[in-house]
Amino acid sequence: MAEQSDPDATAFQLTLRTTDNGVDPEIWRATIRTGSAPGVAEATVYRVHYANPRWVEQLQDAKVDLTSISSAFVDRELISLLDESSLFTDNLCVISSVHVEDFRDGPSLSHELVRRIARVFDGDTITLLTARRTGDDGATGFWADRAHWAAIGFVDIPGTMSMILPVGSRP
Repeated sequence: MAEQSDPDATAFQLTLRTTDNGVDPEIWRATIRTGSAPGVAEATVYRVHYANPRWVEQLQDAKVDLTSISSAFVDRELISLLDESSLFTDNLCVISSVHVEDFRDGPSLSHELVRRIARVFDGDTITLLTARRTGDDGATGFWADRAHWAAIGFVDIPGTMSMILPVGSRP
């Protein structure tokens, strides 16, 4: 008997681009698609390994500006005040962008996408860039709104345009 596909199913996909040269960070593309309503959400994740002595330079050399995040994570005392558990991870994952095509279900799709990323990279420190962006109509996208991300557990990293997802707040 053939299996029936669920029209409301959600598909999650991760792809990795890495040069494996020890110079560049891992660059992951996360995608989530919904079945019945053609909603699509995508995110770009930069991942560095703390064991690599060049991890700070890797973030500084990334195609997007991750300098403030690298500076924040060099300051271990600052990070310990936000989430002490993040000091004991092997990797740092920076969600540098989130794009959602469907504005009606966009906020819930973006939350679901980031929750799934956090599940996959469960043993890593998870951060998110929240630089304000405006659309053609002058409205700020919900994915750049700090309150939007605070609703699922992210907290501000002082002195940066980024947030961290404490281990205790993860789904």
